[in-house]
Amino acid sequence: LLEIEEKAVRYIELKLGIMSATQALRVYRERHRSGMMARASDAFALMTRGQYSGLTTQPVKGGEVLIALQRDGQSKVADALSKGARFQLYLALRLAGYYEFAQLRPAVPFIADDIMETFDDRRALNALRVMGEMARGGQVIYLTHHQHLKALARQACPDVTIHEL
Repeated sequence: LLEIEEKAVRYIELKLGIMSATQALRVYRERHRSGMMARASDAFALMTRGQYSGLTTQPVKGGEVLIALQRDGQSKVADALSKGARFQLYLALRLAGYYEFAQLRPAVPFIADDIMETFDDRRALNALRVMGEMARGGQVIYLTHHQHLKALARQACPDVTIHEL
């Protein structure tokens, strides 16, 4: 009986610990969501050249789903976006997370590897402009083998440093 009691107490301790951690994560997300969502929405709208006006979330059982709001009032679940739009969404979320992180801690380099491979030139230019703005507060490193992006990077951020490896 003592062994059963010890295991039951341990189970309850673990269960309460998991519940506490889950609640702490939920509170943290709620506290930081509005700034991150606003920044991600703005970046996503800019990169998609206004095709999408922003982002929102919708509650679903056990969590939330990310929704892209189209300029025509329609909406799409993130999974239903084209590959290029999903990559732009991913970059917008990474940028928003970087800004959130950098507000509370010393900035670390932001590194992206060929994330613009599915972007047309106008969307790539806008993404590079966003990264140029980020570079004012920290180091931004973008790795690519696409030569045409060099000219776009210079256009988006005239003082960019390009290293050829």
